[in-house]
Amino acid sequence: MRNRVSSQKIISGSRIILAVLGILGVGTSELTAGSYGDIYGAHAGAAGMAGAVTATVNNSSAVFYNVAGLGRLNEADLFIAQWEQKEKEKEAAASGEAPKDANGNPIPQEGPLLNTEPQTEDGGPPAKWYKRAWFNFRDGFANMGKGMFTYQPLLRPNRPYHEVSFLGTYANPTLKNNAPKNENTKNPDDSYVGLGFTMNLNEIFDIGRTIRFGLNAIVPASGNLMVVNDQNPTVPRYLQSGKSNERPTIMAGVGVELWKDRLFAGVGMTALAGGSGAILLKDVPISPDPVQANSQVVLTLKPIINPTYGLQFTYGKWSAGVSYKRETYLSADPIPARAQTTLLGIQLDFDLALLDQYNPRVWSYGIGFRPTEKLLLNVDVNREIWSLYKLSRIKEKYSEPLNFNDTTNVRLGAEYAFRPFLKFRGGIGKRPSPVPHYSGENNWMDNDRMIYSVGVSYIFNGRNFAFLKDRLKNPVIFDLAITNQQLKSVEINKTFPTERNPSYNYGGYIWSMTFSVSLFF
Repeated sequence: MRNRVSSQKIISGSRIILAVLGILGVGTSELTAGSYGDIYGAHAGAAGMAGAVTATVNNSSAVFYNVAGLGRLNEADLFIAQWEQKEKEKEAAASGEAPKDANGNPIPQEGPLLNTEPQTEDGGPPAKWYKRAWFNFRDGFANMGKGMFTYQPLLRPNRPYHEVSFLGTYANPTLKNNAPKNENTKNPDDSYVGLGFTMNLNEIFDIGRTIRFGLNAIVPASGNLMVVNDQNPTVPRYLQSGKSNERPTIMAGVGVELWKDRLFAGVGMTALAGGSGAILLKDVPISPDPVQANSQVVLTLKPIINPTYGLQFTYGKWSAGVSYKRETYLSADPIPARAQTTLLGIQLDFDLALLDQYNPRVWSYGIGFRPTEKLLLNVDVNREIWSLYKLSRIKEKYSEPLNFNDTTNVRLGAEYAFRPFLKFRGGIGKRPSPVPHYSGENNWMDNDRMIYSVGVSYIFNGRNFAFLKDRLKNPVIFDLAITNQQLKSVEINKTFPTERNPSYNYGGYIWSMTFSVSLFF
């Protein structure tokens, strides 16, 4: 009987050491690919378009969606370039000279296609804003076929601008299930915060093309850096909500403009740590009460770099993009453990292993079409390779196989520039679940999702406000997105239901709000 009590205490002590091991692993492997960005969005601008930005993304979140987007001019570059051009035209009009473009070439002032402002039949601008919007819409689609495959050089600012963006997302899933309750399914909270940064490397050495370094980090808002939860798959647990999401995402990359205004390429990385360790518990007293053992932990971890690649191409009114992200996970294997008791010198040896925080390999393909100067339409297809997810070496011996399915996500997004400083966005997406129907002992839970999103973007520019003209040097962009995800109900019917492994169902919905502020310097 005492030996049985001793064994239970030793196993309990081993679990404590495993928790410590998980914490140590987190401290070294915080560069791991999380799923917050995949589920809710890595930037409010992308979230407002349901994540359909592979072909056109150009801000700090390009590190996450398509690293090639770092080679594009960012929103501040485009906005300030247009503003500087207008200033030149005003100065030229005041001096009586013909206005010139960024290269110093005269801009023709005649021709109906060159006039981008809406006009009434008598040549004057419409008085009401909704009439101006209608004229823009009508004239834009009337000229949609013109310039379909014509190269149009972009205006460029006098100097490049760097970006720092701050992200905050509130997501409180409403998940309904009657599965056996545990900590994994109780009150899940998916809120998170993020930080993005880009730096134009031409400030160091000018190569005549845009080349930009980017960094994007997302961490849970719960205060937990990461939760390592390598439990048996028999425990009911959400695959993409709650504690399964509590992991940081830190990605870095470089994008370069290969062909001016047309072709962009990028390479980036995510990183984690993998390795092995050992645990020794000496002088373990045999007692029905909690005991403190003389413990030693040795952990050897090596960084594992996982690459990301991206390409973008733009010509005329069309854009295309492709992105690749390698799968990531936290692994520590093997972890031999030994416990020695003070009484009778009983020695117990354990063979342990950790595997958690899996994020799938993802191929993303996107097409963008700009029928008018103010309207952008995007389509994204994402292929997520979940079938590579395996159980840890130890759990493979005692658990049924997971048999996750590869999934194909489809997302549609639209952006309308109502004014140069005000944009509206909308999106819809379908995200199938990789989790099959488990009629046996496994109890991973996940739902097919329909995603609906709306968003707005406002460029706050000091030049538009007299009291900020000499104070706010560069524009500040505010982005807001509201997303609703409808989770398809799932009915799990067990072949041999028991009290511990009953049949159950689950479903629900998720409302989330994402807000970001982008500063430029």
